[in-house]
Amino acid sequence: MTRKRKYIIGILLIIIWFTFLLTDFCLAKANRSPVFAIPIVVYKDGGSTEYYGLGYKVIKYANLTVEKGIEVRKIDFGTWFVKFSPVIN
Repeated sequence: MTRKRKYIIGILLIIIWFTFLLTDFCLAKANRSPVFAIPIVVYKDGGSTEYYGLGYKVIKYANLTVEKGIEVRKIDFGTWFVKFSPVIN
């Protein structure tokens, strides 16, 4: 493989990764579940879920209520080192 071809493949991989990251970030800001991250941990607190992507993590906090059913409270976006910390009311 030539040096130019390796360079082009590297740039394409970076663009694809950035597209995944940006898409899931925008969905998290809109309080929606990510598309490209995989659900790894589901908590028994009403459906809170940790999603892992390529170098990032999305945490969806949910509560189970009698009136509304499953209610998404907030969604956090960060690195793999972000800890699950539900808001206690």
